Amino acid sequence: MITVSRHAPSLTGRIHSLSITAKIQDGMKLIAASLAFCSLILLSGCRPSPEKLLATANKYHDNKKYKEADILYQKVIAKDKTNAEAYYRAGLNLLAEGMPGQATRFLRRAVDLKPSNTDASSKLAEVYLTAYMSNPARFKQLMPEVSELTKKILQQDPNSFTGLRLQGLIAFSDRKLDDAVAAFAKANQIKPYSPDVIGWYAESLLLLNRQDEAQKLVRETLNHNKTWSAGYLFLYALAGKSNDRATQEAILREHVRNDPKDTGAIVQLADFLRQTNRFDEGEAVIKRVLADKQAFPAAHEIVGDYYMRARKFDLATQQYEAGVNDDDKSKLRYQQRLVAVKVAEGHTDQALNLAKSLAAANPKDAVTNELYARLLLTGAGGDAGKTLAELKNLVQKDPGNPTLRLYLSQANLSTNHFDAAVSEANEALQAEMKNKSQRREIIIPARLIIARINEGKGQHAQALEQTQQVLQLDASNPEARLLRDQALIGLGESDQAKPDLENFAAQLDKEGNFSRDANQVRLLLGRLYMGTRDYAKAGALFDAVWKATPPDYRGFEALQELNLAQGKTDLAVSSMEDFANKNPANLTARFDLANIQATAGQMLARTDVPRAKALLEAAAGNYKLILKSNTNSSLVWYRLGLLQVALGQTDSALASLDQAISSDSQNEAAHLERAMLLDHLGRTKDAAVGYNRVLGIDPDNTVALNNLAFLNADNKTNLEQAQSLAEHAKKRAPNSPDVADTLGYVYYQRNLNTEALQIFRQAVQQYPQNPTFRFHLAMALLKQGDKQGARDEAEKALKTAPPAQQERIKSFVSQIG
Repeated sequence: MITVSRHAPSLTGRIHSLSITAKIQDGMKLIAASLAFCSLILLSGCRPSPEKLLATANKYHDNKKYKEADILYQKVIAKDKTNAEAYYRAGLNLLAEGMPGQATRFLRRAVDLKPSNTDASSKLAEVYLTAYMSNPARFKQLMPEVSELTKKILQQDPNSFTGLRLQGLIAFSDRKLDDAVAAFAKANQIKPYSPDVIGWYAESLLLLNRQDEAQKLVRETLNHNKTWSAGYLFLYALAGKSNDRATQEAILREHVRNDPKDTGAIVQLADFLRQTNRFDEGEAVIKRVLADKQAFPAAHEIVGDYYMRARKFDLATQQYEAGVNDDDKSKLRYQQRLVAVKVAEGHTDQALNLAKSLAAANPKDAVTNELYARLLLTGAGGDAGKTLAELKNLVQKDPGNPTLRLYLSQANLSTNHFDAAVSEANEALQAEMKNKSQRREIIIPARLIIARINEGKGQHAQALEQTQQVLQLDASNPEARLLRDQALIGLGESDQAKPDLENFAAQLDKEGNFSRDANQVRLLLGRLYMGTRDYAKAGALFDAVWKATPPDYRGFEALQELNLAQGKTDLAVSSMEDFANKNPANLTARFDLANIQATAGQMLARTDVPRAKALLEAAAGNYKLILKSNTNSSLVWYRLGLLQVALGQTDSALASLDQAISSDSQNEAAHLERAMLLDHLGRTKDAAVGYNRVLGIDPDNTVALNNLAFLNADNKTNLEQAQSLAEHAKKRAPNSPDVADTLGYVYYQRNLNTEALQIFRQAVQQYPQNPTFRFHLAMALLKQGDKQGARDEAEKALKTAPPAQQERIKSFVSQIG
């Protein structure tokens, strides 16, 4: 496994110091990554307007051509980062594709750009609520957002079915069951017997010990819809709580009686009988399908599968062979099942030979190719190189097959083709999401690969999202735990990561595990200890990693970080220089040296300016040296840009940040630093474009939300949007005084002066030396008519304001009169 970690500098407030504190972990390979991106086919001829593109995209969406629609929505957004309708429609399109996680950033952006779009609000709330209810502990932070979105929906339409349903679900999730029942009851009056409500309604009644009412509600719904399978399942589960097997059986038989052509109902009843030691009765039920081939064209398959679950392989073989002979259209499917029988019986060679012949005869059949590929991966094919080549051929025949993509990814990993493995894993996940099947065997490994890449790029929130989804499927997955803890640390939520890492490390020590992943756990925990100045514990962990068998270089690098943390800058720099010079081909060591030099330079900036400047220049030189080695790394360009800002080389910094973005258009940190630098230089229009680009990547980026809101407010443009952005930022950073000040400034510009005054007064009380807060308070006081109060606050602001701000404050004072 290759893990590349990047910690972006702290980003709070409006204009930020461009610090260089990030570290590279885990032996990153500083080579040009050959990441596979989906290429867009550009329209030839004249360039259509965003409106025409959007209309065409909508037609594709309506015709369920989601991929084509997505391409056009992205093109509209690329042309206009503030097109609310395009973000909204792109979100709907992703929902239709079965990709709710990806849809949220577009819907969130649509809501911010156009707060009146209640459908966007309801869709976003639905996705957030679904995520929360799947794992309340991990998605607890989403609930305030769901509540606010629901409140706005009901304010516009108190009888909104969607709003009432959401209100009921919120109450249910908070265990306010009486409120949930009331909301569901009202929703049921508006849209009676809707499956979207009845199940939750009945569950709420059940939890309130109103079992009779719940049962009656489900029964009434079944009277209106006798084929509602979920209703029978509810009653079946209810009977199961009291271990009432007789009632369960009666419910299953009722389901089959009311919907005699429902294959699922028949299979469930047959399996129930088999599992209660009545194989013959179950066999009699399942064999009914053989008498009605018109209703059950796959009858031999249904019966054969029943025998397979019962491990009656000879009987299963008879049914599948009968299917081969009787059903020419489905012949291949039965042959595939015969392969499965051979595998179940342990005859892998026979299974592989049969699968290979089927794949050769049916080169475009996905299931056949998957079956053959899976057998190859088990080692039945022998040579790993030949297996890889054979899998590549299979993928070429069926490039949209997620299973084949994942198998090829795994084969690449086994032969150390890491970039290809990552590319194929990403393709596998996208294909699986499009297919909407959500199979664990595809989703878990694919998401883990993508999580590693996200975490390596410093996209902690995205990495956390991926690992959380894995852990929902497999709570004890060790790789997912490690990546999750890394992401939590990157997001500043170390308190959540620390207990898990301590338990994890103790378990590894007990096992004597010093694998690369095990050492990564120790390194993460050591850095947490270092952050709390528990240097002895940190040093012990780092030393254990460096002295492991074989030695792990990351322990050495971490020991130099520890030296820096203890103020031993000369020791850290000299140790790192010595190692890098003795290993000139090791670009990771050269990169770590540059990071150590940059951090040491920052630490000495106030006490030894010449030495600090020399270290920063040396670090910049090392970054340039790395870039000269044919390594077009977005991360290295980004770090070089930060250093150039610190050295006052703004033109060079912009050029480096542009290179970082050119190398990776999704480098959120580079986009943000570039926008902030432009903001600092007074190029506010360009900065606004940059902030919108950041929000196009991550709609929840607090800094971009805050800074763009302030720019809009300061320019008195898009004030409604500015308020939405500022309020969104406040939710993301409720304790940030800078974010609060921005919200107050937006209120001031929107003539909501009472609200603005309240915010500014609190900010000044908490931070009396901040000239901006005092100046804004002065402006709000003047608008209120308090000239003397405005003059007093402005004069206090002048005492601590920098020269550039002093001129503006003096101009304000001269106009008070």
